Amino acid sequence: MALSFAVNWVGVIVGNIALLIIGFVWFMPKVFGSRWIAYMGRPGEELKPGPEFIVSVLSGTLNSFVMAVLALNLKATTAGDGIMVGLLVFAGFFLSYFTANTIFAKRPWGLWG
Repeated sequence: MALSFAVNWVGVIVGNIALLIIGFVWFMPKVFGSRWIAYMGRPGEELKPGPEFIVSVLSGTLNSFVMAVLALNLKATTAGDGIMVGLLVFAGFFLSYFTANTIFAKRPWGLWG
């Protein structure tokens, strides 16, 4: 089986930017940021950019690249195809991993995602 890695790099960058925007909004104190920090056992602490932010950007780029490779090789050409690939990847990898990790680490369900 031969995989093609000739992805649309503009799409990868746009996907990464979308991920960053969603993350910024998600972790705002008035959205889920304060609750997430409290579940981590650090209530009142403020989220500040640091080295973790660089790792987050790099992992987001890898995530967007892998999704682009999957979409390309599975011949996902429509928005519906893209949604289906995204849902399958979410259910098969993220949902199963975070659920097992939450259960075995005995973490609060608020930290699940």
